[in-house]
Amino acid sequence: MAIALVAFAACTGTDKKTDSQEYQEGLTAQDSTIMLQKCDSCMQLLSEGRIEDALDMLVEYDDSLQQVSPLSDETRASYKRKFTLFPVIKYDLQYVSFMEAGLNDAKYEVQFGPDEAGAPKTAFMFNPVKVDGQWYLCVKTASQAFDSFDR
Repeated sequence: MAIALVAFAACTGTDKKTDSQEYQEGLTAQDSTIMLQKCDSCMQLLSEGRIEDALDMLVEYDDSLQQVSPLSDETRASYKRKFTLFPVIKYDLQYVSFMEAGLNDAKYEVQFGPDEAGAPKTAFMFNPVKVDGQWYLCVKTASQAFDSFDR
């Protein structure tokens, strides 16, 4: 009897999909297109020096409530300071990864110094989230998981 229960549990466990798998399978090509358009639009605004307009596109995401809200004044000021000190001169999309409803990656390599050989570069990541059928842009924080595949 115990062997039968273990065998049954092993067989049924393989058919179960994780929340992550269900989320990924529920996405469409249109989701990818919309999400990338939003990310690229924000990066373009930053490269044009339109920092306030770019910040208007960003929101904060509360994973426990699965809700978005405008950037806090403190967070907005912090990002404004960063993009003023390190302006986006050029950017290049490195990869996109859909992991979970509140945890996705859109990683860019960003050149923030003069356009010459050896120009200083950094990485910038969005955490695009889909809430109630709409995509929003959040900035990836250091405490959040990210796709660890070698790119």
